[in-house]
Amino acid sequence: MLALLSESGASAQHYIGIKAGYGGAMGRFHLAPSKSGLMLGRYTGGVAWKYYTDKPVVGGVGAELEYQMRGYRLFDGDRYGAPGIISDSTSYYITTRTVSTITLPLVWQPHLYFANRHVRVFLSAGVTLSYNLGLGDRLTVEHHVADQVYDDPQDEKRYHWEQRTTVVSDEPYTMQTARDVRWNYGFVGGFGFGVLAGRWEFFAEGRYYYGMSDILRYNSKYQFHERTILRSELDNLYITMGIYFRLGKGGITAPPLRRGRTVPVGDDDFRNIRLNM
Repeated sequence: MLALLSESGASAQHYIGIKAGYGGAMGRFHLAPSKSGLMLGRYTGGVAWKYYTDKPVVGGVGAELEYQMRGYRLFDGDRYGAPGIISDSTSYYITTRTVSTITLPLVWQPHLYFANRHVRVFLSAGVTLSYNLGLGDRLTVEHHVADQVYDDPQDEKRYHWEQRTTVVSDEPYTMQTARDVRWNYGFVGGFGFGVLAGRWEFFAEGRYYYGMSDILRYNSKYQFHERTILRSELDNLYITMGIYFRLGKGGITAPPLRRGRTVPVGDDDFRNIRLNM
């Protein structure tokens, strides 16, 4: 990445842009009695910068600053903090926590051009650094109770299950230094495409953010957990759309990829020489 940034300004182009998207979040909890699940309805948005050199395919890097809605959802059995079978015919608890985060992705963007260089298809691969704000975070606990309802009081075999939901608690989540981790890091990977119109680029991209650090300190560091936590990474999946503007004048500096053409063989070409063996 540093080698790409060392290119001269005459052979590279800077882009600035904005992006926003929708997706889901989940936690990967290890050695907890709970099961984790995906939370939809998560949003992200931010500003972006990227730098493309005149090197085809590999000459692209970028940095972004995003606000992300992250979090996790845990399923417990009928007794809070205990394992259990989660189904329409069982009672269980759901614990949901939302996490407000500022994330800095640093990405490498290999890319190809199509449609006479009006369409750019790219990959994103890089690392992320995140800071959990603790602003607007909430912790909600719901108790789902399965009731057996008889369709015919005279026939015990004719019945169905109905779920009743009770909100046990729904309150702001207050971060504590002894328990909660503010800084996180991880990896990011994605695939997208952009449509180029002059100096503007309209793009869409799907990304997976893979957490490599904990949101909660594990049991040997924080002794008051209700769960047996060893690891608690957070992941996110987003589909985003946005727009870039290319700074500076001139067109795309990277030369188009072309297949090598076979040169017609003429009478004076040495390839016409045949040796009699």
